Amino acid sequence: MNFMRPILLIDKWLEKISGWMLVSLLGIMIVMAFGQVILRNFFDSSIEWGDIFLRHLVLWVGYFGAVIATGEGRHLRIEFVSKLVPTKIRKIFFIITSIFAAVVCYFLMQAAISFVQSEMESKSTLLLDLQTWYFIIIIPVGYGMLSFRFIVRALNWLVEIFRGNWETSEVSH
Repeated sequence: MNFMRPILLIDKWLEKISGWMLVSLLGIMIVMAFGQVILRNFFDSSIEWGDIFLRHLVLWVGYFGAVIATGEGRHLRIEFVSKLVPTKIRKIFFIITSIFAAVVCYFLMQAAISFVQSEMESKSTLLLDLQTWYFIIIIPVGYGMLSFRFIVRALNWLVEIFRGNWETSEVSH
């Protein structure tokens, strides 16, 4: 189905960008955490805002990791139920669970948007006089990316069913 080509292209770029972000942020986290340990143990000092920054990087890494895991079909699994469902119906089960996950992520994104908007209005700062919302913007963006990837997975399985392929594989996308 030709309508899937641009959607799959966006999905592929989303995965690449998420991978780059994940590697970059993990590198920053490792260097920062190692620096904090060295400063504390050998110089009886530390970067004042370092721990708060690291905690927020963990949040970002978690969302980018979830985006990658969702695309690989490893994020949401109800494994024992899928084993009980007959092979011919398994893809339909996967479509339903992916759509359900996309809807849940969409509503979480909407709630997170309200949260970020309230942080923007409060003009509260987290560190280095940077507003808090800069650090938490990943929450609605992350849920939006997750919702998109769940929808792409569901569409892929739907296309496969229309093509007559009812068999499932461990990673379908």
